[in-house]
Amino acid sequence: MVDRDSELRSRCFRRCCPRRPSAACGPGVKFPEAPLILAGAFGGPFCIFLYTPLRNALTLASQNAESSAWQLYCSTFEGGFSSGWTGGFAPVLPSCPQFCVMGPLFHFFKEALGSAVLAVLLSALAETTISIGSQTLNAQMAFNRDQRNAGSDVQVPLWNPLIPYGPGTVVHVTRNIVALSGIRIFSKPCQAALRWAARMLHIELPEGVRLFLGDFVASLGAAVLSAPFNQLYNFAVTSQAYMDAGPTGKVTAMMGFLMENYLVFNGDGEVVGLSSTLARDLCMRCAYVATLYTTFSAIERLFVFLAESRKRRRNGKAKAAE
Repeated sequence: MVDRDSELRSRCFRRCCPRRPSAACGPGVKFPEAPLILAGAFGGPFCIFLYTPLRNALTLASQNAESSAWQLYCSTFEGGFSSGWTGGFAPVLPSCPQFCVMGPLFHFFKEALGSAVLAVLLSALAETTISIGSQTLNAQMAFNRDQRNAGSDVQVPLWNPLIPYGPGTVVHVTRNIVALSGIRIFSKPCQAALRWAARMLHIELPEGVRLFLGDFVASLGAAVLSAPFNQLYNFAVTSQAYMDAGPTGKVTAMMGFLMENYLVFNGDGEVVGLSSTLARDLCMRCAYVATLYTTFSAIERLFVFLAESRKRRRNGKAKAAE
C-alpha cells in the first residue's frame, strides 16, 4: 500500500517540477552546453579586448573623412603601443552576457513569438541595453586621446557605462538589428542560393561547406549594411554638437554626416556618386566584424574539442577500471 504522505509529495513534485516536454510537444528552448558557455564567458571578452584597436580606428574614422584606413589604424597607436587599447577594458565585462546570452535569448524569443524578425528586434534591443554604455565610454576615451595626441583641446564628457542608453541609442539598436539579421534571417536564403548555384553548375557542395559559406556571406552582407549605422553611432557619441542638439538637430546632424562623408556633389549641388570614404568605412567594418567572429568561432571550437577530449579520456579510464 502506498504511503499517503509519499503520494502527496509525489503529486507536489510533479506539479512544481513538471517533466521536460517531449518531442511531440514541440521543441523547447535549447540552451548552450557548458563548453559554449565557457567559450562565451572567456572568449567573448578576450576577442572584444584584443581587437580594441580596430574598433577604436572605426571611432576615429567617424570624425575623419580624409585619412586612409591605414592612417587611422596608425593613429590609434600614436601615444604608444598600449594606446591602441584605450578604453578597451570598458566593454570587457558586458561582453560576457553579450556573448553567452544573446544566442539562447534569440531562440527563446523566436520560439515564444513564432517569428525570427520579432526575435531579432528584441534581441537587438537587449544587446543594446547590455553593451551601449560601455561601448560609448570606449569610443569617447579613444576619441579624447586622439584629440590630445593631435594637440587639440576638444574633449567630450565620458558617459557612465552603467546607464543602459545614451546618445545614438536608436542608431545603435538599428545597427544591431541589421547585424543580427545576417546570420539569423538571411543565412538560410543564402544557403538556398548556394544550393541552387551548385546544382546549376553540377557541383557537389558538402553540407558543412554550404552552411559555412551561407553564414559567411550573410554575415559579410550584414556587416556592410550595418557599417553606416555603426559610423553614425560613433559620430553621435563623439560629437558634442550632436549631444547638445534637440531631436530635430540630431536628425539634421546625422543627415549632414551621411551626406558629407558618403556622397559626392558637383558644382551645382547634385549628387554624382559615392565617396571613397564609404568604401573605406565598409572595409574597416568588415575587417573588424570578420576578424572578431572568426577568432571567437575558433575559440568555441577549441573549447568544444577540449571538452570532448576530456570526456573521451574519462570514458577510457572508466572502461579500463572495469
